[in-house]
Amino acid sequence: MLLGTRILKNILSDVDDTIKQYETKFGELKSAFQGRAVLRTEITVLRVLDQVENIGKRLRLCLMASLTKILLDIAAEISLDDIAYAEGARYDPERQCLPGTREEVLMEITDWINSTDGVMPRMFVLSGVAGSGKSSIAHTIARLFDDVGRLGSSFCFDRANQAKLRPDIFFGTIARDLADLDPQRKQSLWRVVKEKTALRKTRAAREQFEHFILKPAADLTTVGPIVIVIDAFDESGDEASRRVILSILAERISELPPNLRVLVTTRREADIDKAFDSNPHVYCKLMDSIDLNSTNNDISAFIRDGLADVASLDEKWPNQSWCELLVQKSEAHFQWASTACRFIKGDGEHGVYPTERLANILAFSPLSKNVNRLDHLYLDILTRLFPPDNDIIGLNRFKLVVGRTLAAVEPLSVPSLRELCKGEDSVNVVELIMRPMGSLFNGVNEPRALIRPLHTSLRDFLTDPGRSGRFHIDVVLHERALALACLRAMQEGLKFNICQLETSYLPNSDVPDLTLRVEEHIPPHLSYSCRFWTRHLEGAACDAETLAAVKDFLLDRTLYWLEVMSFRKEISAALKSLLFLAEWSKVSIVISICLRICDMCSI
Repeated sequence: MLLGTRILKNILSDVDDTIKQYETKFGELKSAFQGRAVLRTEITVLRVLDQVENIGKRLRLCLMASLTKILLDIAAEISLDDIAYAEGARYDPERQCLPGTREEVLMEITDWINSTDGVMPRMFVLSGVAGSGKSSIAHTIARLFDDVGRLGSSFCFDRANQAKLRPDIFFGTIARDLADLDPQRKQSLWRVVKEKTALRKTRAAREQFEHFILKPAADLTTVGPIVIVIDAFDESGDEASRRVILSILAERISELPPNLRVLVTTRREADIDKAFDSNPHVYCKLMDSIDLNSTNNDISAFIRDGLADVASLDEKWPNQSWCELLVQKSEAHFQWASTACRFIKGDGEHGVYPTERLANILAFSPLSKNVNRLDHLYLDILTRLFPPDNDIIGLNRFKLVVGRTLAAVEPLSVPSLRELCKGEDSVNVVELIMRPMGSLFNGVNEPRALIRPLHTSLRDFLTDPGRSGRFHIDVVLHERALALACLRAMQEGLKFNICQLETSYLPNSDVPDLTLRVEEHIPPHLSYSCRFWTRHLEGAACDAETLAAVKDFLLDRTLYWLEVMSFRKEISAALKSLLFLAEWSKVSIVISICLRICDMCSI
């Protein structure tokens, strides 16, 4: 209750002051509606009426009823679909903190968001090591303020899904979310971009920030706080790819409306620290600064909740003494606790009792004080799944399947991953390797779920040979293999009129059931292959086998590939792919094929 009360603090201003302003605000409303201003009922009424605590319900309901029809009529006239939007960037309610945990830092952030102090920093940056619980805090704040209609936007970067969660659509996504929250802002944004198709489609971050974020806010006055949550900013790309949006956030955050707050979570990286440290408009907090006893108490609650249904643990460690032992092992590391709980419960693995798994974890001794606790846990789990004295075949299969998983541009399901591993081992190699690893990967036992590492720290561990040893995954080696797998999938799956259209004389936009046809006739692994085969070629050398596969594809399947890309509205990406190929190959025959196709597509 206390946290909920704090969230609502300052959203509703003093009753007497609001009553005095009521007549003026109502006049503004009337003028706005006469000008057919787009307003969302909930936000508008909060601005003008909800602040007046004792205004009769009848008056409020009557006003809302009279506005609703106008609002619906006007909202239908505006479409911002041309502004690129990142699907899957929204917060995940399943990733929020366990109720009753992290209350101190959550209240601190809530008080900062609700503060009306004019000198309060506009941005709150929460940083710490991987697995320290930053993302759970971000997702909790997003959910809490979404519940009261005060979440402007949430953008959660993910290194495993950089194809969709890109810096060049970052501000566009935030702008559309803000427009959905407040139709006044939606109309203001529409006035800026409505006759400028090129501007709506721009991928230039500075242009997006100026025209999509700042200009629409210039003439708006919003009552109460609005928060934008940006999670895992360090996963937005490498230093070069995030340089522009980082500089905008650091240098122009003060230009945002005074009631707008931006919460950022990130691991500590040199460029991010340099941009935000000592910035007067940014408040920086380290996860290490949170009281250790408080963190351990929260981890204890998390472990008790996670293993509550494993009754057998108390038989060997009475009075839940096992919990304190795990808390000590975690060393204040939430991700360690989460991974340990999943391992003890046997997620994905069978044939071993939970008590035996817990005993294994408690008996595991660190190899070196210089190696972090989470790395030791990953290494211990993998060693038990693939013992060093076993046949090398199991380890090679692990590297095949996990290598393809980590090299994928966006997460793949088990069936899609199976198709892209086909021909290199038995047909069931993906299930054989992935099913026992439910404590390390999501989606391993659900056919339609996307497989991804449970945490970015696992990817970092596996791709660093100094940390993962014999389990090291060299992603570059798998780029070439995935490129060839994509080319094979397209050779096998692409064909004339793949969606079985009755006529070729209709533009795609006039085919009424095109979306359903695409879902039915273009399986996910084929769609992935069409969109990302050249991305994998970027990391591969131009050897004879790869070049021959590319040449055969261009000669036999190019038009069918372009048809699929047009169905997915990716023709511009297809042209970029062809131009890349001409540069990549440096072979005259492939260059001439690519340039001829580009000329045909430009006609």
